[in-house]
Amino acid sequence: MKHGILFQILLIGWALAVSSCEKSVDIPEASRSVRFQLSLDAQTKTPQRLDLESYTAKLYTFKETSTEEFVFADEQEIVSPTITVSELDRNTRYKFVFLATPKGQQPALPNLVGGLYTDALMQYLEGNQPGQEVFRNILTLSSADAIDSYSIVLTRQNGAIQIRMSHTDGTIKSVKLEVEGMPEMFFHDGTGGKVLTQGTAVTLSKSEQPPVTDDYRISINLLPTEDLTNRGTLTLSLMDGTEQVYNLKSTLGTIPIYPNQVTWLLLKRSGDSSSFEAGFGGHIDLDDDQWDGV
Repeated sequence: MKHGILFQILLIGWALAVSSCEKSVDIPEASRSVRFQLSLDAQTKTPQRLDLESYTAKLYTFKETSTEEFVFADEQEIVSPTITVSELDRNTRYKFVFLATPKGQQPALPNLVGGLYTDALMQYLEGNQPGQEVFRNILTLSSADAIDSYSIVLTRQNGAIQIRMSHTDGTIKSVKLEVEGMPEMFFHDGTGGKVLTQGTAVTLSKSEQPPVTDDYRISINLLPTEDLTNRGTLTLSLMDGTEQVYNLKSTLGTIPIYPNQVTWLLLKRSGDSSSFEAGFGGHIDLDDDQWDGV
């Protein structure tokens, strides 16, 4: 009798163990979370903690499909320099796009509804907006990776064209810089490198009354482009009522605009329409530790 009871107890224990094993197989593999610590490189020296009182920022998440395409999965406004993304599927690749623009800048950061990563773009210009800025970083990772915390630095994706000249004689009444700029930027190109754009070029214009100085500068921010030669003009209105108009040309043969760099043209005021000397300034104005664009 005792042997029969013992056998029944063992049998029940074995059945419970088998049941437990079967249930564990049915439990789905837990999703994972990733944390991002965000900073923004506005001066191209030491990146600073992302100031969300000064910048509007968003995170766009794209998920890889079985066809190795990345499709839009989520969009969220960034409200803290530290952000956690949860419920990522295991063994799946994701692309995260971080974008930031100065508060109040129009057009605002885009709202996405579905679509492929290769189709995602943002509107950079809607009119004569010579001071636009956009900062970005792109991260691709697999949710199978062991790393669960990343430091993300958003860098400036636009560049700037800048005219430099001496104005010590006070003969210039006003200065007007006009240049063509591209209005749209794709998400899916390389951060800090080639920036892909599209759309019909918009003419940007900026006018100033220059101070009397030996180092006057006027700038317009632009999305990167291969060459601005003959795609803009500098007009000097003089105190005597005459004008001098200079087509944008370069001693280098081209006038490229790079991300986070200032392309400067030094005007030699001899009346020669091709009297620009070109160069690429450091990313910041060393006199005041600020970016030397607009």
